[in-house]
Amino acid sequence: MIAGDRIVTAAIGTVVSLQTATLQIDPLMRPRVLIYSKDPDFFLVFGHILGVAGFDSQLLSAENELPRGEAVPLAVVMDCQPGDRTVARLCASFKGSLETRTAAVVGLVAPGASGLHLDLIKAGADEIFSRPFPPEKLLTWLQSRAAAAKTSVESEAGDLVHGDFVLERRSHRILYRGQDIAVPPIEFNLLRSLMARPGAVLSRESLIKAAWPDHAGETDIRGVDVHVARLRKRLTAVIGHDVIRTVRSAGYAFAPDW
Repeated sequence: MIAGDRIVTAAIGTVVSLQTATLQIDPLMRPRVLIYSKDPDFFLVFGHILGVAGFDSQLLSAENELPRGEAVPLAVVMDCQPGDRTVARLCASFKGSLETRTAAVVGLVAPGASGLHLDLIKAGADEIFSRPFPPEKLLTWLQSRAAAAKTSVESEAGDLVHGDFVLERRSHRILYRGQDIAVPPIEFNLLRSLMARPGAVLSRESLIKAAWPDHAGETDIRGVDVHVARLRKRLTAVIGHDVIRTVRSAGYAFAPDW
């Protein structure tokens, strides 16, 4: 039941004050969290908690997996009940797909379902919480994921990941929600340099060094503008909007949310 700013529920197994759990998230950029559960009460309770904390929630069923082309969610929260092997299958599906592998998957394991721990680990789950637990623990974890989503992360293989973008170092491929965007090496180097520091304005001189490392001293600074314009055109054709911001007399910045 819900009473004031407090929730008492068997789905969580504890009492939580939503005032203490509220996160400071930009209301115009509410991260989306999918919730998998066969229990309507579970979705209502956790959806309410996430909503108060600044997240948008959406119910995910085994028959209603993420549609192709839809924005990748920040995270997938899974209600892990005894004997429900669907959670491991869905987790493996999310983590094994180029389109959704950047979404974090967290399993909330119910009492009596401890046998699912190993299945979730094998399926690639990012985090597992055993219930009951303080909901602030989940909210803090989601908040850290939301903060990380605004930065770029480099994998052990050298691939650069930022939200729906993946730049594969060895193949020089740009993937956006699993869709390949073909660009020449110079433009790949330009985007990689920009994406490595999202939001930061990089001068044309620094971009020349990144894109033409062996000929930086011989390259006309206007060449940067030409290649950025071409890169913009290729990206916009797939994404639908511009992700590179021009700062007059200063340079360019990777800004997918501007």
